[in-house]
Amino acid sequence: MADPRTELADIIVPAAPEIVATGSSLPGWGPIVAIACVTLAAAAVWLWHRRRPARALRRLAVAAAHQQDTVPALAARLDAWARARYRLPRVDAAQCPPGIDSATWAEWAATLTQLRFAPPQPDGFDALAALCETARAWERHV
Repeated sequence: MADPRTELADIIVPAAPEIVATGSSLPGWGPIVAIACVTLAAAAVWLWHRRRPARALRRLAVAAAHQQDTVPALAARLDAWARARYRLPRVDAAQCPPGIDSATWAEWAATLTQLRFAPPQPDGFDALAALCETARAWERHV
């Protein structure tokens, strides 16, 4: 005779749903996690690259504050930074980058040129630090 517990088992206890019967759904999360990791890595690289000019300017300001090099050498580095940051062929008082007051730019460029090519002044490092602070203020607004 047939055992009623095995014959009636499907009626009394229904079969488990398909997802539970096959195990966990972790294989479906793999591509989603991989895409999320790649996206986060790309965002981190983009942010690091975007802040690179600000980090270079900060290093230059620290070098000027600690007098780690000569004034003309630091001024040349600031000139190279400004040309690269604003995509200028040269730093000139007549060529003001967009978004910056032209009078302020002309004074900044003249001071930078004086620090680069004039004989060293006793307050040269202070003037260079002030130029870096002005450029840092422009970085926040441009």
